[in-house]
Amino acid sequence: MSEREFDVILWGATGYTGRPAALYLQRQYGSRLRWAIAGRDLDKLQALKAEIGDPQLAVFVVPGADRAAADEIAARTRVIASTVAPGARYATEMVEACLAHGTHMADLCGELHWLRQMMDEHDATAQANHVKIVNCCGLDSIPSEYLVHRLQQVAHEQFGEYCSQIRNCFSHGRIAVSGGSFASGKGVMEAVATDPAMSEMIANPYSLNPRDQLSGPHCPDLEQLEYDEDFAQWIMPFPLGQINARVVRRSHALLGSPWGRDFTYMEAKLAGNGVVNRCKAQLETRLTQLFVEADPTTRKGRLLHALGPKEGSGPSDRQMAKNGPCGFQAIGVTPSGRKLKGWMQTHWDPGHGGTAAMLVDAAYCLAKRQDEIESETGRTGGYLTPYLAMGEVLREQLETHAGIHWGVELP
Repeated sequence: MSEREFDVILWGATGYTGRPAALYLQRQYGSRLRWAIAGRDLDKLQALKAEIGDPQLAVFVVPGADRAAADEIAARTRVIASTVAPGARYATEMVEACLAHGTHMADLCGELHWLRQMMDEHDATAQANHVKIVNCCGLDSIPSEYLVHRLQQVAHEQFGEYCSQIRNCFSHGRIAVSGGSFASGKGVMEAVATDPAMSEMIANPYSLNPRDQLSGPHCPDLEQLEYDEDFAQWIMPFPLGQINARVVRRSHALLGSPWGRDFTYMEAKLAGNGVVNRCKAQLETRLTQLFVEADPTTRKGRLLHALGPKEGSGPSDRQMAKNGPCGFQAIGVTPSGRKLKGWMQTHWDPGHGGTAAMLVDAAYCLAKRQDEIESETGRTGGYLTPYLAMGEVLREQLETHAGIHWGVELP
């Protein structure tokens, strides 16, 4: 890789997460990285290049699901950073190109059915070729995974034991859903509606674990509003909690289950107290369930999904700024009953600006800090979670450059 023309090529650079990622990349690393942008629309790419203000910035037209175009850029860079969605529709060829050319890849995809398929088909090749394929490098699932690992580190340091139970809640911030993200969700729903086996797989809390570890202690996704004594308020289902929890469990499994075979993790969203907040949470939960449970192969399902954001639509810069700051709160409990409180917080909005910064910093670490990472983790390739792929190096990068912070409070 030392002879590659670029360190990072940002694919999907003109989208509602891609553009903030490109601007952040230029502002934060423009003089320290050899980078380029790629996407399917040359006019939009040229407009973004003008906005960035670098006349030397290379531009590549790379449509989705085009293996020849994917090969061209994968062979020229150390890392592909992808914001392209849905992954199942557009990104399989890019994964295969990265594996063929020994190129690391960081993306934002949380499509369970596609991730499971890609892991099964390509994890062994990724390990053999020393290629890191790292999904979920945004709001899903970096804040959650790193918060859990931080809680466990402190629990072991202070009490000599790990938490056997962690509950984590999205605490504040507004998530604006772009058309691409909504299309990703629809893709999962379509897979569930057309394949009973896929439905069973996605319902399994351990569905992203290695194939020989697809079961564990009872820890279903939260499906309805409930009162939590430790948080002292109502908690409600969190749409991203499903993928975040499975990433945390995969991370634990690939580490050899150091937190114990009985470790459980649940993710939700804080809903506040009082009758008004309870009613608002119940309404939001029901509306979300209507979308998730609607069969996209039926007329009713298609009509309902037509109400969602269209591909190519998303929040404005002003809306993104108003949607932050954001954060998580977590409570861990050890086998002896000791409790810890953890938190993650940042000034970014949760949906696009923060996710863009996380993806770019992940790509930077993969491109420029591999020696440190491999010295810490010992991992050179595979289908990895963000923590397993980059360890504490990424946490340091995010805290120093992106203003994303994690902490733990002892009782």
